Amino acid sequence: MIEDTKSNQNPSAQSAAAAVLQWYADMGVGEATSCVPADGFQQSEELNARKVAVPENTATIQSSRAPLNRPAAPSPQAPRPVPRQPAAAPSMAMDEVEGLAQACTSLDELARTLDQFDACPLKRTATQLCFADGLPGAHVMIIGEAPGRDEDEQGRPFVGRSGQLLDKMLACIDLDRKSDDPAGSVFISNIVFWRPPGNRKPSTAEVMMCLPFVKRAIELARPRIVIAAGATPAQALLDTPTGITRMRGSWKTITTGIGEVDVMPTLHPSYLLRSPEAKRFAWRDLVAVKAKLLAEQ
Repeated sequence: MIEDTKSNQNPSAQSAAAAVLQWYADMGVGEATSCVPADGFQQSEELNARKVAVPENTATIQSSRAPLNRPAAPSPQAPRPVPRQPAAAPSMAMDEVEGLAQACTSLDELARTLDQFDACPLKRTATQLCFADGLPGAHVMIIGEAPGRDEDEQGRPFVGRSGQLLDKMLACIDLDRKSDDPAGSVFISNIVFWRPPGNRKPSTAEVMMCLPFVKRAIELARPRIVIAAGATPAQALLDTPTGITRMRGSWKTITTGIGEVDVMPTLHPSYLLRSPEAKRFAWRDLVAVKAKLLAEQ
């Protein structure tokens, strides 16, 4: 008769054995490789006590080893495309530029010539030509520095925040760009006709490339007074390095094909937006303009 060994086992021993197996499983032991338990602690001590001799010719041993299966190096990324730069403006001598400007017999013809003029590098980055606004033939002509973002979008000078302030300033001396009366209106332009990238100050070369057209616009518009709003137009028209704070408020004259024209240098409206305390100086300049206009009636 075969004896049922399961019934003779001690329940407490079974529980202890199950606990040991569970502990092995928790430690990551997957299977038994020997029927005889191994003392891992003793084996570890024996390995530490054993001195293993290092082979002298390690290079030979290393070279005989199979190469490791290293992951393939990632393929180099394709180089980023270089942004295309605007094409260089065609070179043109200043006497050629002056000849183009002088050949124009009307403001409309001058605007058409500028629209086809490619020698100024600003045209390559601007949206469109920004030539003039107001009434041709007005007694007062205003020349600012350069178009900004709003002017570049609309193609008209002084239509942004600076232009709104300018309109308020002109209204104080009874001038309005929308008026049809030459005595009560203004003709507005800039010293350069395209927006500089990032609204930066136009360079000397850019100003010089546009200056013949500005002077020709003065001759064709025939104003009695030119208001140079800001250092850049004042210095270019008067050919001087003097700062605008020293020039402003003092009458100057320029010689054109129609004779001498009075020039009033004053502060640019964008400067007045940043420095409202300077508006009193601009007001004095406008009062002087109004007084001269009244004296010439």
